[in-house]
Amino acid sequence: MESNSIYPPELLETIDFGKEHLASYDPPISLSSPGPNLVVRPLQRSDYNKGYMDLLLSALYVRDNGISQQEFEERWDKMKANGGSYYITVIEDTSTQKIVGNAVLHVEYKFLQPSVKRGRLEDIAVLKEYRGRQLGKLLMDVTTILCKKVGCFRVSLHCKDDFVPLYQKFRFYIDDAENIMWLDKKFLQS
Repeated sequence: MESNSIYPPELLETIDFGKEHLASYDPPISLSSPGPNLVVRPLQRSDYNKGYMDLLLSALYVRDNGISQQEFEERWDKMKANGGSYYITVIEDTSTQKIVGNAVLHVEYKFLQPSVKRGRLEDIAVLKEYRGRQLGKLLMDVTTILCKKVGCFRVSLHCKDDFVPLYQKFRFYIDDAENIMWLDKKFLQS
């Protein structure tokens, strides 16, 4: 039977959170115990109906209407078919059946060396009413551990200046030698 998860849930079970986590938690929380009624798991195809788009639109400050359920399911199917390129981890509040947190690890395969993979972290978000519970830190911890588990040789993320201190706790650093350049949106939209 085909799994309803974007990546095998068993991958999370291979994490020894007590030994592998990078952040400190006060009060203590973990992958297996993120808080009352909360569970950390891979994104599922059915999560559209659990407010997944609401989370992304509100927490990531996107000025958009999002996508329809049909579009979501089509994209989910394409991402799933890429086998090992998308590791989308969510936190669900099982008491409300709502997705309250999200983190994306996108893995690119490279031709540099055999089995070389580059990771990119994106869309790390927690619903406003769930902030202050260390869930963003937990998602970062789980996702950075996943980077190692899936064999990434290099991992990057883009963030606003306000979030630099948070990401530095997870051993991310600013590389002043590299410039980031963006293709003009007007060109892409013409």
